[in-house]
Amino acid sequence: MSKQSFFIIVTFFTIFFSHTLISKEFLTMKLEHQLAQKIILDLRYYCPELKTPSNPANQLEGYLAAQSNNSQCTTPLTHLPTELAELIKTSAVGGIILFADNLVNTEQIVQLTSDLQNAALTSATALPLFISIDQEGGRVVRLPRHIATSFSGNMAIGASYYQYKDHYAKAVGKVLGKELNALGFNVNYAPNIDVNVNPNNPVINVRSFGENPQQVATLGIAMLESMQAQGVIATLKHFPGHGDTSVDSHTGLPRVNHDIATVEKVDLYPFQQAILHSNVKMIMTAHIQYPALDDSTIVNKAGETMIRPATLSKKILSDLLRKKMRYQGLILTDALDMAGISDFFTPIEAVIETFKAGADIAVMPIKIRTPADIEQFKQFIEELVQRVKADPALLAQVAQSTNRIKKLKQQLNVSFLDEKAIASKKKAVNKQLANVAAKKLEKALALDSIVEMQNNWKSSHTFETVKHIVIVFPEKIQAQALQLSIERYSHNKQYTFYTASLDDYLLLPEVKAQLAQADLVITASDGKKTAVDLGGIENLANKGDSKTTFNEIALHLLRTLEAENKKTVFISLHTPYHLAMFKKYSDRILVSFNGNAYYDDQKQAKGAVYDALALFITQQKTPTAKLPVSVNF
Repeated sequence: MSKQSFFIIVTFFTIFFSHTLISKEFLTMKLEHQLAQKIILDLRYYCPELKTPSNPANQLEGYLAAQSNNSQCTTPLTHLPTELAELIKTSAVGGIILFADNLVNTEQIVQLTSDLQNAALTSATALPLFISIDQEGGRVVRLPRHIATSFSGNMAIGASYYQYKDHYAKAVGKVLGKELNALGFNVNYAPNIDVNVNPNNPVINVRSFGENPQQVATLGIAMLESMQAQGVIATLKHFPGHGDTSVDSHTGLPRVNHDIATVEKVDLYPFQQAILHSNVKMIMTAHIQYPALDDSTIVNKAGETMIRPATLSKKILSDLLRKKMRYQGLILTDALDMAGISDFFTPIEAVIETFKAGADIAVMPIKIRTPADIEQFKQFIEELVQRVKADPALLAQVAQSTNRIKKLKQQLNVSFLDEKAIASKKKAVNKQLANVAAKKLEKALALDSIVEMQNNWKSSHTFETVKHIVIVFPEKIQAQALQLSIERYSHNKQYTFYTASLDDYLLLPEVKAQLAQADLVITASDGKKTAVDLGGIENLANKGDSKTTFNEIALHLLRTLEAENKKTVFISLHTPYHLAMFKKYSDRILVSFNGNAYYDDQKQAKGAVYDALALFITQQKTPTAKLPVSVNF
C-alpha cells in the first residue's frame, strides 16, 4: 500500500467516526434543546403583574402587546421567580446575561447565580448555563463599584504600557476573573481588543487599549489568559473590529471602509495574534458593515437591499474567522436587540441569518420581561425548529455548533449547590471581592496611568499658597470625591472647599461667587454616557440628552477665569482627543481616562482615580504615563 493511499484511508475513517459521534450524541438532545443552547437571554427586568391579552386576534397583535408591556417593565430582576426557573429547566436555554440592575450585593448575587445554575443543571440536557456579564473595567462595569474592583479601564492600561508593559493587563485580568468566579459568573464579555484609530468613535474610545495593533494584541492576550486562569471564559470583541467607527452600533449601523490591507494590518491583527498564540474560547461579533470583507447584500425587513453586517456574514464569520484565521472556539453575536441589527431584521430573521453565517450563540435576541414573554420564547424556539428542519445544511451546522458549546461547558467547574453550599459560598465571597490587594492594585493602576499634557506652574511649590479650592466637575459626586482625596493627602494642611457640578455652574449664582474667591479652580470634562456605559439600549432610551456638552461648559468656565489670573487645572476624565481646545486656558492639563465615582457604605464619594489625581494636583507625584493614542495638542 502506498503512503498516499494509507493517508486517504485514515482520513476517511477519521471523518466517518467524527460524524458518527456527533450524530449519536445529538440523537439524545432534541432539536429545540440544541437551539435553546445557542441562545443567551436577558433577564434584566421582570414584571409578573403585567399581562398581555390571553387570546390575541393574531400573532402580530400578541407581539405588539408584549412589546408594549416590555417597555413598561422597569423592575429589576434580583431573584429568580419560579416561572423563570421552570423556563430555564424546560427549555434548556444556554445562557443568561446579567446587568447592573440585577446585582445588588454579594449575597444576593451568589443566590441569584446559584439558583440560575441549579435550574439549568436539572434540565433535560443537564448542561450548565453560561452566566455572563460585561465587566471590562473602567467605564463598563456591571458589578456595584462599592463591592467590587472596577479599575481605570483599558486605555489607562495602555497608557501604563510604556513603563510597565503587560503587567497591569495581567494583574487586572486576574482580579476581574477571580471576583466574577467567586460570584458565580463563568463568562465575561472582555477584553475589548478593538484598535481605536478614530478620534470620533462614540462607543469604543477609552474601552480600547490604544491605537497600536501590536500593543493592543499584547495587552489583550495578557488579560485574556489571566482572566481564564481564574475559571472565567474571556471574550474577545468586537470582530472584525469596532475601532474605526463614528456610529454607535447600539443606536445605528456603522460601516468601516478600510481596504483589505488596512483591515488585516489593523482591525484583524489582535484577533489573529490571540488565535495563534493563546487559547481563545469566545469571540463576539460586531454589528458593522465591512465592504472589503463582504460586500454581498441582504434584503431587510423594510424590503430594502443593504450590505450584510458582519454578524450576519458567512464570508466574515465562517470563511474568514473559522477557515482562514483557523479559529476553533465559540462565536457569539453582540446583543441582537441593538439597533445595528434590530432596526433592520426581525428577531427570527436575525437569529437564522447569524446561525447560517456561522455564529454559535445568539445573544439577547428577544426580551423576557413578563409571564407572556415566556410563552413568546417557547413559540420563538418552535419557529426556529421549523426553519432549521427545512434547511439540511443549517441543521448540520446547528449540530456542530451545539457540539462546540457542549465541549466547552464540560470544562466548566459547575455543580448543583444545596442551601448549605450556597450559604458557605456567600460567607466566603466577601473576602474575595475588593480585598486589600485588589484595591491596592486599583490605586496603583490609577497612579501609573495618569498622563500630564501640560504644566505651566513654574515653581514646584505653587500649590503651597493655595487656601480656597473650587472644584467644578460634570457630576457633583466626582467633585466631592476629589475633595476628599485632596484632604486625605493634605498632611494636616487645612483648605476650604466648594464643590459643584458643571450644570450648577450654569444655573446657580453662588458658584460664580465662590469662583471669585478661589485660589485654585479644578474643572473637568467627561464623555457622554453611551448605551454600553449605562447597561444597554433600554437604559439609553430612559436617559435625558443635553444639547450642551461638558466640554463646552468647562471651556466657558476656563475662558472666564483666564482674565482673573486664577490658578487652574483641567482634567479629562474620558477620551483625550479633545484636549487642544483647553491648552490656551488652563495651567495644567491631566488625563485619567476614567471619572467614575461612587458612594461607599459611609456615604462618602470615592474613586481610585481621584486619589491619584490628588497626588498630582498637590505636586506630590509626577506623572510618567504616555497617551496610547495620537492627539492634536
